[in-house]
Amino acid sequence: MKKITLIICLAIATTNIYAENVKGVLKRATVYFSGAELTHTVNVSLRQGENSLTIEGLTPNIDVNSLKINVNNSVMVAASEFTTDYLTEKKSSDYIKKLKDSIDNYNAMIARLASAIKINTSSLELLKKGVENNLSNKTEGSTSMVKKHLTTAEITQNLDYYNNKAAALEKSIYDDNLKKTELSQKLTNLQAQLRQEQGKKGVFNGILNLNLVASYATNATVTVSYFTSQARWVPFYDMVVADVSKPVKLKGRSKVSQNTGIDWNNVNITLSTATPSKTKDAPVFDTWFLDFVYNNYGYYGGMNKKMSNAITYDMAESKDAIVEERAVSDVKARAVRSVSDAQQILYVVDGVPYDGDISEISPNSIASMTVLKDAEATTLYGARGAGGVVLITTKKMEDYIAVEEKNIAMEYKIDLPYTIPGNGKEQIIDLKDYSLSPEYKFYAAPKLDQNAFLVADFKDWEKLNILSGLANITYDGTYVGQTYLNTSQTNNVMSVTLGSDKRISVKREKLTDFSQVKILGSDTKVTLAYKITVKNNQNKSVKFTLKEQYPISSQKEIKVELLDKETTKPTYNKEDIGVVTWDFDLAAGESREFRIAYSVKYPKDKKINLR
Repeated sequence: MKKITLIICLAIATTNIYAENVKGVLKRATVYFSGAELTHTVNVSLRQGENSLTIEGLTPNIDVNSLKINVNNSVMVAASEFTTDYLTEKKSSDYIKKLKDSIDNYNAMIARLASAIKINTSSLELLKKGVENNLSNKTEGSTSMVKKHLTTAEITQNLDYYNNKAAALEKSIYDDNLKKTELSQKLTNLQAQLRQEQGKKGVFNGILNLNLVASYATNATVTVSYFTSQARWVPFYDMVVADVSKPVKLKGRSKVSQNTGIDWNNVNITLSTATPSKTKDAPVFDTWFLDFVYNNYGYYGGMNKKMSNAITYDMAESKDAIVEERAVSDVKARAVRSVSDAQQILYVVDGVPYDGDISEISPNSIASMTVLKDAEATTLYGARGAGGVVLITTKKMEDYIAVEEKNIAMEYKIDLPYTIPGNGKEQIIDLKDYSLSPEYKFYAAPKLDQNAFLVADFKDWEKLNILSGLANITYDGTYVGQTYLNTSQTNNVMSVTLGSDKRISVKREKLTDFSQVKILGSDTKVTLAYKITVKNNQNKSVKFTLKEQYPISSQKEIKVELLDKETTKPTYNKEDIGVVTWDFDLAAGESREFRIAYSVKYPKDKKINLR
């Protein structure tokens, strides 16, 4: 009997599974043009044997086939199951609770006002009926209506009473209606805000159930990654043209949005051009830098490469000076200071002397550091630099962006944590800046539009790995509109219209003396001629491209001829599309004329779309 009991106890002990519920922490998000790959991590303490782990806080709308689970320390994943918790609503934030309380309060106030308005309206009706009865010279008897004779004083008294009471009631009704309207508007705003805030949080919760088997008790990190379609990003640009004599500044930006049901708080974002719904990228290594370990000063491998190269010291330079490493928070500054403790190091951040707490500067935001000492420091900064000067240059946004070109995609890795709310609203993230040197020219097609447009022609643009997207154009300090940068085109030159310039006048007019219609036997022959005048009213010469069109026949019976003798010789003539082009230079104040003439012959018993 004792033996059987022992066996049962051992069986119960071996089937005891340690269970734990934890919330996954979102660490990384790789966002695609459509969709995103999210990576969560969880640190857990596992017992020897089988462990049941429930990870909460995942987005409910994932592609289950994309789910990947990794556990370190030789822990085996025996089983996994992803589910959606439809019963437990996510906990509301304090702000949402305040909004709900405010909405309840406003609803109560509106209800009280509506009740007061109803009571006062009824009171006004009763007052009116009472006064009407009094003034009707009738009063109710026990069986019939009996005439009641009122004196003038009594009539006046009734009217005064009605006017005073009615005025008070009507004023109260009017005031209450105003308050009700005002409160209703505020209530509408609160409800809209509540819907927006609730949109940041999914109603349901994604849950991952895991069975983990550990050969020994250990602390492990569980990494969970998956693909969700509820995210996207779109590239766009700000194009700034200060002057045609200067390069174009093209600022790459992105609009990132997600409604995965969870907020992405302080997450490392990577923007990718890949399309994971069709293919999957093979993994690639990030660069692994090795650095020296200094016994005296510790390990500096994590510092920016430019910064570590820029700070150099000659330890045997002077017996009266020593090099002191001053570690303030995580910012490690090496500077030369005098033996006298009275002298202080001067910190200069981005060209401005910094008098604040140096520990407030994050080491991750530093691009480079340079040390000035002795005469070099005092020459630039006077007595303040006597103790040495540390020049700190902070990173710009593009310093946080690492562009990696893969075989089938590009990735923009942002070394700066971002918070992207889960309400689907677009968040702007700056990317890379470009400096382009285009060729500028003016362009006009006066048959379509008699304005002269300034156009920037970009060559070798494909070397910059620019993505297609809308560009907001600012020219000479003025926003002129948007254009679309189509980088998927096959042309060697990408042209961007920067806007029209009224200082270049273009006029197209029909030459009536030359244009005519003749009947030649069974045919009609129409001859048309146009003169185009271009004048440069600027105080500098410009390059100009002028285009004009003539018709192309799609029928054998319709014959079109460009009249070369009457047409100004074009730079080139695209006969397949019927467009002639003149490229020329136009000096300041210069005016030039161009002519085009063509004839069209067709059967006289037919009509054609000649205009």
